[in-house]
Amino acid sequence: MIKEWIGADRSPTPTRTGAGGATTLKRVTTVAAAAIASTLLAASAAEAASWIRITSEPQPQNTSEVGLERTADGVLHVLWPRDSGASEQVMHSAIAVNGKTVSGPNQVASTPSSINPSVDLVAGPGGGLRAFFTGVFPGVLNDAMRTATAGGAGTVWSAHAAASELSGSTNASAGAGIGAVDNGGVPWSTWGDSSPGGGGLHAGVSPADPDLGFSPSCCERDPNLAADGASGVVAVGWNRLGPGASSLQVLVPFISPIEDAPSSGAVWLQQRIGLTGRIGAGGIYAAYGSGSNQFNARPALWRIGSSGANVVKTRRDAEHTTLAPAPGGRLWVAWEGKDRGNRIFATRTNPAATRFGAIVATKPPPGTDAIHRLNVEGSRGPLDVVALADRGGGDIAHWTARLRPGLTLAAKPKKVAAGKKVTFTVSDAGMPVQGAKVELSLGGKQPAKQTNAKGKAKIKVPGSTKPGRYEAIAGKGGYESAQLKIRVK
Repeated sequence: MIKEWIGADRSPTPTRTGAGGATTLKRVTTVAAAAIASTLLAASAAEAASWIRITSEPQPQNTSEVGLERTADGVLHVLWPRDSGASEQVMHSAIAVNGKTVSGPNQVASTPSSINPSVDLVAGPGGGLRAFFTGVFPGVLNDAMRTATAGGAGTVWSAHAAASELSGSTNASAGAGIGAVDNGGVPWSTWGDSSPGGGGLHAGVSPADPDLGFSPSCCERDPNLAADGASGVVAVGWNRLGPGASSLQVLVPFISPIEDAPSSGAVWLQQRIGLTGRIGAGGIYAAYGSGSNQFNARPALWRIGSSGANVVKTRRDAEHTTLAPAPGGRLWVAWEGKDRGNRIFATRTNPAATRFGAIVATKPPPGTDAIHRLNVEGSRGPLDVVALADRGGGDIAHWTARLRPGLTLAAKPKKVAAGKKVTFTVSDAGMPVQGAKVELSLGGKQPAKQTNAKGKAKIKVPGSTKPGRYEAIAGKGGYESAQLKIRVK
């Protein structure tokens, strides 16, 4: 475990902020924590997930990172940067409630110069949307975070305005725009640095209020913000680069000092770190690659303030590890991995966020050579994945697909005599699943039962069944199915 406390007097003080990536805080609730168990349940696959293209034309760069925000009507809104050659824009698209269609795009802002490729989207006034971004815009001081708002449809946007402190300089500091909203409805933003003392954050959207600096050292990259839904506390995290090994660090301004995430030397750089609270519970969590280097990492989930992390021990080579809150206090953890070929994997925790469920997986969009970014949203239960896929020949675009949580199926006994019963148990991250259908394929016979409130179903193996291995499958609406084999003696 790595836990470095840098004295309690390290609360940030107002400083002038410089270039780097900007991040804003999303409205989420957070995790009430218990000790984290590292038990991995059975795996299931969703290899046939359907991908839909979001960005309408190929983009020339592989550093684009989107912002995601779901409105009360269930629509998932996507903010993304576009390079049209002669100009650059911030664009908005919307993914339908069923995840099967994409509308838009709608222009949020445009400039003949440049826009930082990392943008973000948060809840706005009156159930609408708020965009955060940075860039070089004619006629304005370009060292500040920019913000624009829209109604819930996201089709018409206000003129953008400064949302952080202005230095009075005309030199642009194009940091990435990332944001969130705390429990009091106050939007926050943050940005990283490329030189000592440049990274910082800002509460609210008034340039008259001072920014807060991270530290005088270098460098804090790929920052993100999260709010504890129970207490309203806001945390900021980043990937630290500098002397010694890289690590993921988190700070709760004015409350607790900088913490290093345990064994976070394998963090994936150049992607916004995974940091979130939980829906309906307390705590703030980070997801990252655990290990000594980013090419041999295991996905890890860490509650800020705890001494250890929950690691998915059966998976290595986890890239772009990230997370998203799900209903009832659960969390989704997602990553790209090369085991079993190039796949995107995800697992959803139990309501206490102490145990992982079954791992589900999908292939990337057809023809994909590489995944450069991974962003996820899971507030309705399933996981909406947005991946920046490179299909070669300059075809780089954001795509979306939906993953369902996986079931876990267990049998007792796994070796049974003909004429005897087998008790099957169906669970979701250790929680019993009622009403799942369990079917046992015995050649020409397929006896089936539904699980009770304890997630159990008893099936009798006919006395005429020949010895051998037979497959059982469990399924329920809203889940990926689970399979296992039993042996008839």
